[in-house]
Amino acid sequence: MTPRETPHPAVERLLTGHEHRMHNRCWRQRGTPSLLLIHTRSGHAEIRIDGKQSQIVSAGDTVLWLAGTTQDFGTRDNAAHWELIWAHFHPREQWHDWLAWPMIGRGVGLIPTPPDRLRARIDDALVEMDAYARSAFPQASEFALNALERALLWLGAANPEPTARIHESVQEAVLFISRHLDRSLSVQEVADAVHLSPSRIAHLFKHQMGVSPARFIEQRRMERAQALLESSSLPIHAVSAAAGFSSQFYFAARFRTHMGMSPSAWRRRGRFPR
Repeated sequence: MTPRETPHPAVERLLTGHEHRMHNRCWRQRGTPSLLLIHTRSGHAEIRIDGKQSQIVSAGDTVLWLAGTTQDFGTRDNAAHWELIWAHFHPREQWHDWLAWPMIGRGVGLIPTPPDRLRARIDDALVEMDAYARSAFPQASEFALNALERALLWLGAANPEPTARIHESVQEAVLFISRHLDRSLSVQEVADAVHLSPSRIAHLFKHQMGVSPARFIEQRRMERAQALLESSSLPIHAVSAAAGFSSQFYFAARFRTHMGMSPSAWRRRGRFPR
């Protein structure tokens, strides 16, 4: 018996929802003109591919149906509930490369539950997306699309397929370093922040980022210092402190080693290019 076709909404840019469903099924033979993303927050659901293959999705799993792909999904018979956040959307141009997910069937991609911290970032971004989409804020649609964009970026970081995927602990270490560049940082502090030993984080960092944590920290400090020298009138000692150096003289020496000139010369060069 052919299932009853589920109506599909008209989507100009983005349409979202955050729901608890019970004994509910969706079937759209020709899919929708927009992409459909469903993120499971709790409970379980079943996805059918081409009416045959069955895939169970659980809390933390995120599924993407490409435009025109049959949509056949719903709660399982023995499931108490299914909490989901969904989004029908037309992707921005720069999003297309981020949507190369592992496929579980023709036109259906799946990012399985990632580690807890990454899952929390995806979940938070999608909750925020739906909240903005429902709000009456000026530019609510843009806020919602930006939250969806952030979710897609984190989902890309959770994609198990790319060989260049960065280990979760390295991601967390990079974020920790970025947030604390204005103070002294040791490898031990970075390791403690991501709950690994200094030797383990150093190994992962070198393998995936190509440099040691200490080298990475100094590179980021130099980049911050360059930006401040070029875009502000802060005195050199203030630039040094903002970039995490306790000594202006040590900062100047390290800057000269990296850039081949003093911070003052770099500032003059940036403002008065020859």
